[in-house]
Amino acid sequence: MQNLHNFVSDYTQDKKYLHLAIGMIRGDDIKYFSFSNDKKKSIVPVENRLFEIGSITKVFTSILLLAMEEENLLSSDDMVGKFLPNVKNDYLNRITLKNLATHTSGLPILATNHNMAKKRADPYSMYTEEDLTAFLATADFTDGIDSFGYSNLAVGLLGNILCKVSGRTYDELLKRYITEPLNMKETAVMLNSEQDSRFLNGHASTGRRVPHWNLSIHEGAGGIKSSIRDMSLLVQANLNDDHPIASILAKSHLPNTIGNANLYFGWAGDNIQDKEVLWHNGGSAGFNSYLAFNKELRVGVVLLSNYSFFSNVLIDHYVAQLKKWITRKEPVQAIMIDSVGIEILEAMLSSE
Repeated sequence: MQNLHNFVSDYTQDKKYLHLAIGMIRGDDIKYFSFSNDKKKSIVPVENRLFEIGSITKVFTSILLLAMEEENLLSSDDMVGKFLPNVKNDYLNRITLKNLATHTSGLPILATNHNMAKKRADPYSMYTEEDLTAFLATADFTDGIDSFGYSNLAVGLLGNILCKVSGRTYDELLKRYITEPLNMKETAVMLNSEQDSRFLNGHASTGRRVPHWNLSIHEGAGGIKSSIRDMSLLVQANLNDDHPIASILAKSHLPNTIGNANLYFGWAGDNIQDKEVLWHNGGSAGFNSYLAFNKELRVGVVLLSNYSFFSNVLIDHYVAQLKKWITRKEPVQAIMIDSVGIEILEAMLSSE
């Protein structure tokens, strides 16, 4: 795509340390593109640089649920309370693992006893399993069951349950069911020392460097790090039916009627140019990500950025206002990578 720069120019401006990696997938073909404003040129090829993918992790957790269900280790219709024997709460016997995967459990985006201000730079790291148990012991969101309400807590809890049922760590589950079958060698929650050397620094929307996040017990909701190569392989696998986990991915493409909505395991559904598109995005304090695909035409796109679309601390706001006062220009902060990804996918669909 010769005019790719035109699609990304608004997003890339005013981002001093930006690394933006793009994967464009057409059937069996993958092309990688890179845009960088960082004067320290990386010797690491674009396809091997590592990013936090944030909430795209939820897609992986839902695929793990379907894979374990295929092996009869559990059922997506099992009640959550079945896996929390030490928590006596009837509400947990009214919601299923499917409810957790489709954001229809009624659970809020975060537990009410999760104080993110306790450690702003790494707000999930301080929340323990004991904290989660204490919250679940008295939780009652019955009125929200079967209604969509996006929840990091719900999918984090799902990941936690999958680990307990299998007796494996989350990374071990990823390797067994997804990354090894698809030859995704760079996708994990915990990186080794060599991978860590290729893990980019993340930046808030104003350019301030921020620490990497440790999702702790919420790892199933947003803890994965990956590369544009691996994420493009994931999209490609969703477009093809000749790989080891095709049947599991196919199940994730089927909508489930829950309440008044058709919802997917992990994915969000949309319609672009009258074509069905499955997608997900992700954001942490220092990274932003987006992927989407249309299986009918076998096209998809992935974008990974080491800039966040939001400011996670108040000081960023004041820095932005100071920059505006000095330059007399509005800082380009709030452009989400999703809009860039959608434009690129629209162009790809039009060309097919």
